[in-house]
Amino acid sequence: MKKEVVLWQVKIEDKATEIFQKKTLTCDDLEVIKEWRKTIVEGGPDALLSRPDIWADHPLYGEWVGYRSSSFSYKGRLIYRVEHRIVTVVLVRITKDHDYKKKE
Repeated sequence: MKKEVVLWQVKIEDKATEIFQKKTLTCDDLEVIKEWRKTIVEGGPDALLSRPDIWADHPLYGEWVGYRSSSFSYKGRLIYRVEHRIVTVVLVRITKDHDYKKKE
């Protein structure tokens, strides 16, 4: 009997998509973000916790309660949340300056 592999999904919200389209990220940043996505798809958010030396993934507090942050560079962060049991990770913001303040 084969064990069924359940893959996660990564959905990128429009505001984060705009950042990708502006091409403000380096090729190295994009490669690391691609690896982050692959890690999520294959093992879910818990897979990020197995490599704190790479992702430094952690929950956020204050105005970002319910969200998490992962590193993609020394200053760059991916801010995301996990929705329901649909196993979808929603990337809601990419910040290169380690600024967690919500912007309108």
